[in-house]
Amino acid sequence: MAIFKFVTSGITICIIMRFAVFVILLFCIVGCTTSDLPDQVGNEIDSIITKWVPDQREALFFHTVDVLKGNSLIIKGETNIKEAKEEIIGILEKAGYEIYDSLLVLPDTTETKKTWGLVTVSVCNIKREPSYSSELVSQALMGTPVKILKTKGGWLLIQTPDYYLGWTTGGSIVKMDEEELDDWKLSDRLIYQGKSGEIVSEDDLTGVVSDIISGAIVKLISERKDFYVVELPDGRRGCVNRSQAEHYNNWSSGIKPEPESMIKFAKSFLGYPYLWGGMSTKALDCSGFVRTIFFRYGIILARDASLQFYHGESVDISSSFDNLLPCDLVFFGHFNDKGEKRVTHVGLYIGDTDYINSAGMVKINSLDSTRSNYSKRIIMGTRRVIGAESQKGIESVKDHPWYNK
Repeated sequence: MAIFKFVTSGITICIIMRFAVFVILLFCIVGCTTSDLPDQVGNEIDSIITKWVPDQREALFFHTVDVLKGNSLIIKGETNIKEAKEEIIGILEKAGYEIYDSLLVLPDTTETKKTWGLVTVSVCNIKREPSYSSELVSQALMGTPVKILKTKGGWLLIQTPDYYLGWTTGGSIVKMDEEELDDWKLSDRLIYQGKSGEIVSEDDLTGVVSDIISGAIVKLISERKDFYVVELPDGRRGCVNRSQAEHYNNWSSGIKPEPESMIKFAKSFLGYPYLWGGMSTKALDCSGFVRTIFFRYGIILARDASLQFYHGESVDISSSFDNLLPCDLVFFGHFNDKGEKRVTHVGLYIGDTDYINSAGMVKINSLDSTRSNYSKRIIMGTRRVIGAESQKGIESVKDHPWYNK
């Protein structure tokens, strides 16, 4: 899990992310100088943060407000949402305070002028904290564009195209400024379509340059009879089999989420191992599995099951499962003491009450309690993603500005 804090009106809220069951909010009353702010001002600040940072897995806001003598105060902390800071400063100025601003807006350009990057390895691990021993919370594939928010030692705090936050090693990312990223967007690129393979030496086609997996993006340098000569994000060159790669622009503009093809692709993972935080064709967690399937067909879903649950059209299954269509998402979990839903698992519906999911391994379970492959889970709801307009949480790759100029 990952923990962030923000302090407003004397209340510290610790948001714990990717906990074993769900996101839990801990509210702790503490003594601090922000209690000197009028309740109305504190409430307005809380509302602004809730609006701009509904979930701190996808946005960061940490701040403290210390009231000094008279009507002066100092606001400290960091955020990657400039608009949230501006609105909070406006509220405080309207209330008549003289403000000493120490609230840093990320990316921190004092540390690096290159605030963009591309993943250089087949799969980079994204951690909760900047430490090798820290929990794996997600992954990103070769050629994935990322925003670099800050550095710590040899680690980078990055945000991926699904807006997820986490730490990865500096050696997994090649840094770019905005102009360099624009050049990459305009370049002739390939997207790897095989499940997994190798980029081999262009000299003899035998030496291995790197492994490569489904969804990786590389530059096209030239074409040979059976191979493409490609350049990796860090400048390494090699060859990939022509039959396993497609021109990115053709793919992104032409790919459509076709349920029959998606389910066939999903079933090709049967027996693949579960990995908490896994999001590649090597090993996957439940939400990483469905996200991998949808990305192959041009849609970027939110990272976690509990985030995916916020997007798409709800399907009524109160009387039967007949309203479900192939590739609808089915969410599972439990109710807390207040009767609130806590989503912890997701599966891809494939028809006839069956769904495919990653739980221990990728396998097919049933929603029908009379069947042998029934798994006793509490259904929290369903979402239909196919057919939805491109938007955050269900974003078309071709419309995503990080991938396209």
